[in-house]
Amino acid sequence: MQTVGAGRTGTVWKAVHLGLNEYRAIKCVPKTHKDYEEFRREALVLKELKYPGIPLVYDLEEDSHYFYLIEEYLEGNSLYDLIQDQGPFQEAEAVRYGRQICSLVEYLHHSCDKPILHLDLQPKNLMIWKGTVQLIDFDHAGDSDSASLRKERYGTAGCAAPELYTTDQLLDQRTDIYAIGAILRFMLYGTLKAGAETDCGITVSGPLQNIIKKCMEPDRTKRYPSAKELELALERSVRGGRLISADNNAVSSLNIVIAGSTPGAGATHLAFGLCVYLTKMGIKVLYEERNQTGAVRRMAESTGGARIDGRGIYHIQGCLMKPWYGPAVKLDTNTEFEVVIKDFGTNWEEAGQTLKEKDHFLTAVISENLWEYGKAKMMLEKMTGSKEENMGPMALVWRHARGKKNKDMTLGHKPFLFLEPEYISPFEPGAEGVSFLRSLWDCIQKAEKKQSMKKRRFSWFRQ
Repeated sequence: MQTVGAGRTGTVWKAVHLGLNEYRAIKCVPKTHKDYEEFRREALVLKELKYPGIPLVYDLEEDSHYFYLIEEYLEGNSLYDLIQDQGPFQEAEAVRYGRQICSLVEYLHHSCDKPILHLDLQPKNLMIWKGTVQLIDFDHAGDSDSASLRKERYGTAGCAAPELYTTDQLLDQRTDIYAIGAILRFMLYGTLKAGAETDCGITVSGPLQNIIKKCMEPDRTKRYPSAKELELALERSVRGGRLISADNNAVSSLNIVIAGSTPGAGATHLAFGLCVYLTKMGIKVLYEERNQTGAVRRMAESTGGARIDGRGIYHIQGCLMKPWYGPAVKLDTNTEFEVVIKDFGTNWEEAGQTLKEKDHFLTAVISENLWEYGKAKMMLEKMTGSKEENMGPMALVWRHARGKKNKDMTLGHKPFLFLEPEYISPFEPGAEGVSFLRSLWDCIQKAEKKQSMKKRRFSWFRQ
């Protein structure tokens, strides 16, 4: 074992589970510590938290001298070290990480009967691993009631809300909101010092400055009321990596229709993979099952730890997936999600009807067998019509195809053409799979941008 840190209540060790050959983090808290009983109660609460980016608590042990909290060991670099080494982030990257932080904090605030407050959100307590934010060090965490009754309060200078410097004010979700604002400021300016906006010579767009200012209002009644509201504000300021104006409040989701030429062609596999990839990129994406295969529910059962929210959306390893509920159940996704992936399977007619309703990007998946060409042509005709001018932006994905692209694979149209490599799990596509998904997403973004420019060019006709 080796020491990896020390906090207010104890020491953290890095250990190896001999049976599983996996790392664990073990926090040792002396029973003589004045806050031992409070820490023990909070550890029991933390044991119930199960969410991507929050370390799993595997066990609680004790002997005559110490209490041991055994939890998942998280890899990565702290946000603090990352900024120190690389400098401040670009705005789109800062917003992407900021939204992930909001998602973690929103879960904390609503995972139990009473809101769990972290109370020490700061760059050193956020780990970045493969583009994903992970939240550590729950030394100061507690439910809102018990935290408000503490005789002593702690925090990090530059991140702690004003109410943490006194003991006569109640603490609530907005105390954590203040800290998120400080973290956003740190990612953009590279410092936690007040007045960073004028001292460091870095220019940040007006919408983001306003968001940070609202988060860090001394009067907490003027802050965002929840992490969800803050996340939505960040989403309105950035869309798919491109900053937009703060008053642009009528942005619709980018809709991606996915269909397969035959059962087993891989439409659902690709849809899952793209959903996972975009989620890890920090993009708010919803997978929507528009077929009756039941893949979402089976995925939830097989992965374990999945939960379903009040809207009927499954949260599976950080991804949001809506199972098939039938045509009567509607979910307005025009503004909540940046991207909606609609998996129609082999329901070509319904996919075609959806393509007529609003602008979508069509991704058709075809198996590698040559005898599928006829089925694939039939699928495209059913969904888009036989005339070339009826075709919107479209990608043809030949699954597990080997060799090089050829003219026959275009099926007589002018699509974006992709050869999808083989990867067993959409949650672990490997380097080759990630490269493919990145290329597909880049293609979709470029096509969507071209469509948007075309709309703006002729929008004056509708005025």
